[in-house]
Amino acid sequence: MTDKSKRKLWGNWGNNNKEYYGSYGGLEGVVTDIGIDSYATAWRYLGTYTDCNSRWMSSFWNKNSGEFNTGKCKGGTRKLLWAAYKNPSYSGNQIGEYEFYVDDEWNDSTCTSNSCTPMDCHDPWTNHWQLLGIYKETVDFGNDMFYEQLFKHQGYCLWDGDKEDNGNDDGEEHHSGSRDYSNWGDSTYQFMQAMRNELPSGCTAVGDLSDGSSGSSYYINIKPQSEGDITIGVYTDSSCLIESEFTFQDYQNAYASSLSSTGSEDAFDTWNTNMDAYKVCQPCRAYNREQMYRENWSQRSRRKGRGLAEYYDGQGDDEKNNYNCYDDAHYKNCNQCYKFETHTDIEKATTSDLKAASDQGTILLIYYNNNWYGNGTVGDVNGTTATRPSNTYASSGGGYRGGSGYYKGWAADMEAKTAKYDSKYAMSYSLAGGAALLLGGMGLVKMFRRRRIALVSEEGSTVPSPLV
Repeated sequence: MTDKSKRKLWGNWGNNNKEYYGSYGGLEGVVTDIGIDSYATAWRYLGTYTDCNSRWMSSFWNKNSGEFNTGKCKGGTRKLLWAAYKNPSYSGNQIGEYEFYVDDEWNDSTCTSNSCTPMDCHDPWTNHWQLLGIYKETVDFGNDMFYEQLFKHQGYCLWDGDKEDNGNDDGEEHHSGSRDYSNWGDSTYQFMQAMRNELPSGCTAVGDLSDGSSGSSYYINIKPQSEGDITIGVYTDSSCLIESEFTFQDYQNAYASSLSSTGSEDAFDTWNTNMDAYKVCQPCRAYNREQMYRENWSQRSRRKGRGLAEYYDGQGDDEKNNYNCYDDAHYKNCNQCYKFETHTDIEKATTSDLKAASDQGTILLIYYNNNWYGNGTVGDVNGTTATRPSNTYASSGGGYRGGSGYYKGWAADMEAKTAKYDSKYAMSYSLAGGAALLLGGMGLVKMFRRRRIALVSEEGSTVPSPLV
């Protein structure tokens, strides 16, 4: 039996076969099973956009008004985009091969050799990583979708949820089994999980947010923001395309008594700050930046579908340098990209998707198929203002589009010049708090933000949220 056929048998395990690979997008093999070590693959989060369910989506967005041509846009589903990469120079040292961009600077504490590869696929000018593909998924906060899969696996260790279990290796489920996130005020992981469970999956009716006298119905949905951020918008139509005069804060005030972390004063500031961790390059394999080893973990977690070998990807072997992630679903070193491939509604993103997201101005900068899409960067970038296009950024949110000779010539020139700007050893990272991408004469500085968590007033809150 081949490794892949073994994995297919495991894939039938799950709740009503929901985890059977292929029951959603069926894209196993676009990032995993491609003949390279799983530690040689990485990914990054690009952001969200509104999908008008058409290959000509960009025509539905009126860049002059910043609104949808609602008579043409049918649907309005929110989608997210992420990109996958491979390291062609990987030498087999797993997490010990890399240094990571953490807290606005490069951190080489995991590096076990004299020279480590920067985990910098978030840099459009990197020559350490090669793009494998760009993928889209529905913005849905329920089980077996992107955010749930990310949070309980890689998020659990990256946001230090595993440290809160005090070394618990009893083989039992933790937060993911109990859904107890009552400590969200003191825990990044619990904050994000509590908020995920309160966010709308699709356009959701919330009733009248006024004083109750108008009798009007309103709807809420995710509202994509620039550079990959999100918030909640309040809309007047059931497709959530026409914004009302009400804001997320009005929704908070109306439903604060039934909200937990979503009711905090800076809820989306905190959410977006924490999601910044995935806008910079991350390995496909879940990992820890602290050495952790639990001797009895494998023995005590050998229930059906959990005690798996490396070739299954759902759970990996021990990381050779002990940078192990024991996650909230009780997997060890789970392959996050495999979970995206097999447990969500993943699809391959098209150029129409990228154009639509670029026109809406809501995704980060990425170079794909001889074209630029999106705008803004996080972390650091290797290019300089002298090598970036100086007159192509549309401040209204257009980003980079098209395939003119200028773009292609510039990109070809960049391929020849990139080595000059290779890693931190050849340049000075002088942009504290994140780096800036200067486009069109204006600086876009993406800062890694530090936001406090505080509850909003519950005055006047009398009705439960329809989402809780």
